[in-house]
Amino acid sequence: MPFPRIWPFRRPKPDPDDGPGVDAASIVRKARRLRFRVRRGAVADLAGAYVGARPGTGLAFAELRPYEPGDDVRHMDWNVTARQGRPYVRRFAEERALTLWLIVDISASLRFGPEGMTKADRAVQSAALLATAAIQSGDRAGLSLVSDRVEAELPPEAGPRQLARLVRALVATPSRSKLTALSSGLRGLARSRHRALVVVLSDFLTVEPAPAWKAVARRHDVVAVRLIEPREEALPPSGLVDLVDAESGTRRTVDLGSRRVRDRYARAAEERTGEFRRWCASAGVSGLDLSTADDPLSPLIRFFTARARRRGGP
Repeated sequence: MPFPRIWPFRRPKPDPDDGPGVDAASIVRKARRLRFRVRRGAVADLAGAYVGARPGTGLAFAELRPYEPGDDVRHMDWNVTARQGRPYVRRFAEERALTLWLIVDISASLRFGPEGMTKADRAVQSAALLATAAIQSGDRAGLSLVSDRVEAELPPEAGPRQLARLVRALVATPSRSKLTALSSGLRGLARSRHRALVVVLSDFLTVEPAPAWKAVARRHDVVAVRLIEPREEALPPSGLVDLVDAESGTRRTVDLGSRRVRDRYARAAEERTGEFRRWCASAGVSGLDLSTADDPLSPLIRFFTARARRRGGP
């Protein structure tokens, strides 16, 4: 029997950085620790891999002017031409600054794991690393924090101030809901006029509607990063353990001393991996598994370096 969101039950300790009574000093401490992890020298390789793997530059409208011999007739503005009685063309300029959209799951199931290495911790670290790589490369970065709703959203902007805003949002935004519906974070993408690199960070324990994501993948380059806590793949042998579902609150007691129970759990984990692979294929997105046991920097560098090579990048 699968236990997709059921973990060893421990009554959570109150976190002074969560909830409406958030402590500003604690936020600053968290942000400083996070920024230390993403210091400039540490992400140089990631920035290079990111640049090679991002979508190609596009064209942005620059001006409307009368047609001149040699202009591309495909850029003719026929409405203006008809009104003015002479041909007009639209001129476009290369858009060098691109957009990174980060969609980060902050639902209850992400809180599983040892302190400092929960799925939520790794999601935040990964998002901060990617935002730093994008902004150091001169790109815009935007953020959507989601549960089964949008908990917070920062429109894409460039520059160090935007990075500071993103980091603060990542470490200080509480979730009002325990549930998950990542597709609720798509509304910002619907307003995006240009192709973007979209990175979704979640444990993907809740099945997402493939058609909604497929529509996004037609317009944008989408990467799904699945955070996995090692105990989600194999349970340690022990005795009777009380488990609680992080999102529904359902509890059950299971005998982890039973090899049969552990084998069924392992098979269920394999089925979830297969389901994630099938979802990525049907939605047209790229998938990456990221273990919470690993620092996210190296796996991200390897992943984006491989993508850059496939795209003919550096």
